[in-house]
Amino acid sequence: MRPASLLVGLSVIAVSFAGTAAHAAGGLVDGNITVGSSSCSWTNATTSDVPPNTLTVDHTTVHPTCSGSITANLTNNPTVTFNDAAGTASSPEIDVSGTTSGVSCGYKVTNVSIPRQGTTRTYTGGPYTATKSSGSFLCPSTQTINSATFTFH
Repeated sequence: MRPASLLVGLSVIAVSFAGTAAHAAGGLVDGNITVGSSSCSWTNATTSDVPPNTLTVDHTTVHPTCSGSITANLTNNPTVTFNDAAGTASSPEIDVSGTTSGVSCGYKVTNVSIPRQGTTRTYTGGPYTATKSSGSFLCPSTQTINSATFTFH
């Protein structure tokens, strides 16, 4: 799996959520991202508030478990806004980094909107394109995130 693929997946994960330090009124978010034949998932990352309020996901509380030999990290605290009338969750930017086979790459997904599933707080979407923001020439210039699912609770 390409290093960028996992990174992009993490960025999409972050997209559905943002992350400054959580407040007492904070919530939690679970996520699953698929890039190619690999996926990363996590549970109970801390959010600064609960939907439909604008919130951030604390990137230090996102601890993905990934298939394959890739490691990935969310490197910013993305802001997430909710539009219940349109049934979407959106983030202006999500940054991720990842390493595979000793090659580190950074990717950014911008202006992401993920549709809500019914009346729940589960959002599923894709594909999304992540653009390379750092790393060697071995890192692809873009990566496709096949799907992303986030559940706020």
